[in-house]
Amino acid sequence: MILIFAVFVAFMLLCGERKYFGANWNKGLSVQLRFCQRGVNAGETCSLEETVENAKRMSLPSLQVKFQTSASLLFDRDRNAAVTDNYYRNDLFAAGGRRRITRKLEFVPIQRGYYRIDTIDVLARDFFYTMTCSQRQENDTCLYVYPYKRDVSRFEILYRRMQGELLAVRCMEEDPFAFRGMREYRPTDSMRRINWKSTAKTGKMLVNIYDSSFSQEICIVLNGTCRQEGKKRELQEMAVSIASSVAQDLLQKGIPVSLRSNITDILHGEEVCCEAGMGGSQQLTMDRKLALADLKNVTIPFEETVRQCGGGKSFYLIITAEDTTALRDEIEKKSEAGDQIYGIIVCSEEKKKPQDDHFIYWSI
Repeated sequence: MILIFAVFVAFMLLCGERKYFGANWNKGLSVQLRFCQRGVNAGETCSLEETVENAKRMSLPSLQVKFQTSASLLFDRDRNAAVTDNYYRNDLFAAGGRRRITRKLEFVPIQRGYYRIDTIDVLARDFFYTMTCSQRQENDTCLYVYPYKRDVSRFEILYRRMQGELLAVRCMEEDPFAFRGMREYRPTDSMRRINWKSTAKTGKMLVNIYDSSFSQEICIVLNGTCRQEGKKRELQEMAVSIASSVAQDLLQKGIPVSLRSNITDILHGEEVCCEAGMGGSQQLTMDRKLALADLKNVTIPFEETVRQCGGGKSFYLIITAEDTTALRDEIEKKSEAGDQIYGIIVCSEEKKKPQDDHFIYWSI
């Protein structure tokens, strides 16, 4: 009789514990995942912060936090994780009452892109490990992985040509409406440039100087298409990586840079483009645009993108993984209209130097 009573009491306690635990386990419980950086270059170490806060008195002896993200984010391999097409992680916590636990998980992103973790699965087992309660929580954290930065020192000759022509056309293409100031007369100056009013006031012969009507910025025009199926993805990613690396190098040299492409971004479906700018903020803007580039979704043929670029007296640096007759014809038309066009052609094997000194090859 006593044994039956003890079993009955134990059963009632178990039922009461299960009911109480099921009603209260998730009260005051907060689980959050947060990327510690907003953006990072591909190949650099980053970290993900995992926070569990149990604000109530009741402890949670066994709490599991499960989430999934892209397999392109390489975490330390351990028994809590599994990798297939995605990376699946299952972390175990013992969350005492009114306690906060924070862990940092280091990883290395190996591919450019935009990554989000928007849901977390939370599971808790009761004190007697007889039942499991679960819920899915919303989460909001994202990470921009910028393109790999390449060594662009091999482009130094191309830069010298670009800067030399830029300096030359600035001197040749002065805008008479863009007054910049005055200086003293030199024997090589034209008499028409003398400012007679200022000369009379100062007693020195002064001439007007003007800014160039030629655009001082360099527009990077990126091609997202590639017909070489064997290494298509690799060639496309290399073109994006070179665009980011060249932009960084030009901006560090104090040259304004803009971006045009025929690629759409994965968030809004708009073309990946960026107005001209300078400095670190411009680099950040361009890298974020390139991180969102969806190479599977190209808007128009690249020659059409080149055709739509502003006409006359501009500098363009074309970066493409394909070199077609239609593209060359369009480049020739732009050159005849007065534009200065240079190019970097990404290819899968070493090629001879192009006949046009304004173009160079980059082999992967």
